[in-house]
Amino acid sequence: MRSSGRPGRVARVGLLLAALVGGLVAVPGTAAAAQNPNWTTLRPAQWLSTDSRTPFRTITTGDARVGSWRDGNGEHHISKTYFTYDLTRFKGTTVFTARFSAYETAVGDCAKPRALELWTAKPHGPITWAFQPRELVKAPDPAGSTPCTDPWLVWDLGEIVKNAVAEGRTSLTLVARITRDHQGDVAYGRSLATGPGLEVTFNTPPGTPTGLALENRPCGAETVTASRRPFAGALVSDPDPGGIDGRLAFWPVDTPDQRVEYAVYGGGGSLAGYFPADMVQDGRKFAFAARAEDGHANSEWSAPCVFTADFTAPAHAPTVTSAVYREDAGPPGDGGEGVPGEFTFDAAGDEDVVAFEYSGHAVGYGRVSADRPGGSARITTTPTTDGPVSIEVSGVDRAGNRSPVRSYRYWIRTTAPAMRMPLFELGVPADVVLTANQDGATAFVYRLDDGPEQTVPVGADRTGRVTLTFLAGQSEHPFEVWTVDAGGFKSGITDWDIRVEQYEPMVTTDAYEPAVGDRVVVTATPWRDRPDVVAYVFQVREGAEVTVPVDANGGATYEYTVVAPGFHLARAASVNGAGIRSGWGEDWFDATAPAPTATSTDYPTGQEAGGPGVEGSFTFSSPHLPVASFRYRFNGGEEHTVAAGPDGTATVRWTPKAPGPAGLRVVGVSASGFDTEPRYHSFAVKALPPTLTSPQYPEGGPSTGKVGEPIEFVATPNVAGSHEVVWSVGFGEFVASVGPDGKARFTHVPQSQGNLVVQVSSRTPDGTVSGTAYKGFYVSP
Repeated sequence: MRSSGRPGRVARVGLLLAALVGGLVAVPGTAAAAQNPNWTTLRPAQWLSTDSRTPFRTITTGDARVGSWRDGNGEHHISKTYFTYDLTRFKGTTVFTARFSAYETAVGDCAKPRALELWTAKPHGPITWAFQPRELVKAPDPAGSTPCTDPWLVWDLGEIVKNAVAEGRTSLTLVARITRDHQGDVAYGRSLATGPGLEVTFNTPPGTPTGLALENRPCGAETVTASRRPFAGALVSDPDPGGIDGRLAFWPVDTPDQRVEYAVYGGGGSLAGYFPADMVQDGRKFAFAARAEDGHANSEWSAPCVFTADFTAPAHAPTVTSAVYREDAGPPGDGGEGVPGEFTFDAAGDEDVVAFEYSGHAVGYGRVSADRPGGSARITTTPTTDGPVSIEVSGVDRAGNRSPVRSYRYWIRTTAPAMRMPLFELGVPADVVLTANQDGATAFVYRLDDGPEQTVPVGADRTGRVTLTFLAGQSEHPFEVWTVDAGGFKSGITDWDIRVEQYEPMVTTDAYEPAVGDRVVVTATPWRDRPDVVAYVFQVREGAEVTVPVDANGGATYEYTVVAPGFHLARAASVNGAGIRSGWGEDWFDATAPAPTATSTDYPTGQEAGGPGVEGSFTFSSPHLPVASFRYRFNGGEEHTVAAGPDGTATVRWTPKAPGPAGLRVVGVSASGFDTEPRYHSFAVKALPPTLTSPQYPEGGPSTGKVGEPIEFVATPNVAGSHEVVWSVGFGEFVASVGPDGKARFTHVPQSQGNLVVQVSSRTPDGTVSGTAYKGFYVSP
């Protein structure tokens, strides 16, 4: 089923050859496979109930009452309910099925059989009990349902709705009532929800195809093609959602009995396919038409697209002339870059030619219409290059056939200025000598490093000079220059990337992972033989620059003390006698800040020691680099800070509150604020459960514990300050308070013979827990 509410699909895409050529089947007269019907669920455009006690009024609130009912005063009423549906949606459609679905909300007596009926009615004015419309056709009884309230009560109204649509009716009124025999019996009365659905399946015929096209060009009054098997297509639409197919018909106009039809898949809102092989012949007229099909209904055939087949190309190449750019002219050439020139193409009276196609390196590709069949056309092109080029031109007829190609060769004069580029050295001014080639040039305009435009006048000898000085930092500098004449006309452009040797020294460091506090030696050696180097400038991690005189080997070294962890860029530049720096040479190192140590004799690493409530001492130190303080936390808890003493160490105390694995994380903090790497100290807190004894089980025996007799237990906590003992014998937990003697006592009466396991632990008011002990006692019968 297709859901309602979606708009009908109308073709929006063009006829794309690659997407639409498949699926042609020569099966004349065969309909497309039926698509799923459209469907929609209507709700009443209007509903009302009538009441025998108020015969001139209608009821439009509450549930829809049907049959007899009593009000709060015990008064007897009889009602009917009317539902009116708008059928205009189905004009011009074929209806397949219709179902009326009602939801019962109340029943007078579930023991009584359902006597509910559904009729069509024909209103002639306002509906009341006193003015009831005529009831025309009784609907078939609803499908089997429960005698009490039914949330899905369904009537088949297929024939009723089909007939209403076929008669051209725009609405349908249904009346729900109780059979005449039981209409006055309250036990048979019922109530319905006021929005019963009328679900209709239907089909709307597809629209007649439009937008016929041949070879992806719209059909016109004088359509002509050069294709021996042309590609035909049309746009299709269907008011219903879902797919749509169709067929194409092809025939010679002078022999319509040779008509051939193809079933075509209508993907993308289009029908498309090729003419049958060998049907289209030179000089004859042919036609095609399209029809849309959805499997239930067909559209009308479209008006035909008629065209003439023309396979004969124009016999002669066109002539090409230009007043500005002479044919076969040699250097220095004509016109110039940026100088527009007009070209004339002439078909020399060949009336088959209606247009010209041209292409060439200096003109690109284009098509221009002739001023008349067999006439001429003009184009104007402005070259962006210079030197020898050509333009190729063909005459084109209405069908697209092309004449032989005419190749027109010409030479574009160079207007971009020439330049003589010196060898640039850092800090040394040098002149770029420019020579104008544009006639009447008055100024050179140049731009360096994509910066602002600068102007230099053209001298009497057509030259000009630009003095440039480059410092270290960028090895290549884009430079472009052109000329302008007195009218502001611009010449061609000459561009060049100016390369400036940076003389970057080779830089190395003697360590790549030093620790904070270590000394790193940075060495600079000449990479190329830069003359007159007197010193090197060093810089590490954007710190202060340090100048070191050159040594006997032409290099220099610099010792740097690492003061912070992390990535460090070390670089150096040479300086000559004129104070001009070279480019930077670079190396790097990644400094570390070694973690501090953490030790404890009370809770040594990797061992079980101490216990809950047993305080431990932990000492921190940083043997690799000085720190001002330590930050630490136990078991992932709150972080604390302790200052380092004069000897660089610090000691903290910590008391665990539970047994089991424990951990300490500590980092050192330098006076400048950076952190060292963390140190992790892992250890285990030993459990200290209570000592459990029993008078019935004295040391050395004999045991007197028996089934059904109380057994007294004495638990002595081993964690100082314990105020409660928690005990269990396999089910539940119980609490015994610790007395003034430091012991807790509890009693248990065993109910069976065998081994009795007692679990016991202690806890303090601050939440310290001891850990659990398990002890077994044998219970005699």
